[in-house]
Amino acid sequence: MKAELQKMFDGFSAGDHITATGSDTRGYEITRTGYLLAEPKLVNARRNGSPAQGLRLCVGAKGTDPSERNTWTTLFPDTGSVERTPEPEPGKWSMTKLSDVPGVKASSHNTRILYGGKGGARSTAPTQSTPVNVLYTDEGYYALWDPDTDRTYAVITLATKIWWAHVSQKDNVLNAQSSPGASEDAEFISPAAGS
Repeated sequence: MKAELQKMFDGFSAGDHITATGSDTRGYEITRTGYLLAEPKLVNARRNGSPAQGLRLCVGAKGTDPSERNTWTTLFPDTGSVERTPEPEPGKWSMTKLSDVPGVKASSHNTRILYGGKGGARSTAPTQSTPVNVLYTDEGYYALWDPDTDRTYAVITLATKIWWAHVSQKDNVLNAQSSPGASEDAEFISPAAGS
């Protein structure tokens, strides 16, 4: 069984951009696309209520800690797949919920994107192109903040649709500051901001 699991992963190494379909920690099927954050690990996992040996992959945005459970995908010998996928194109716009942006989570403040404005049914294209850091405010809200100008472009929830794109390498330098300035067009005002 160990040989079968390792054969599934031949030709891949940490740093590759992949799509992996397997099981999450609750046993539900999950597909993750992102960078392989660490070498795969043989683990004993639960499958249909029984212990089974699987191959754990940690897949996520660059810089994500592989020990974070939301990166884990476990492949079993008869189910699951992994394939190499193209790296994301900087500047290629998507309109999704904030929760669908790779790397966005409450425990990390290292996600940087191009912010194109609010999305939704009537929004047909981005209205701006601003590199921002996505910061969790500890109150269920996320600030889209530009550390260079100390300007907050929006304070939103994970369910809010936005236009976003991956940033280029030159725009992917994070400022060491960690507190956003005042919100200028926030859809939601964070309770932490005093509203």
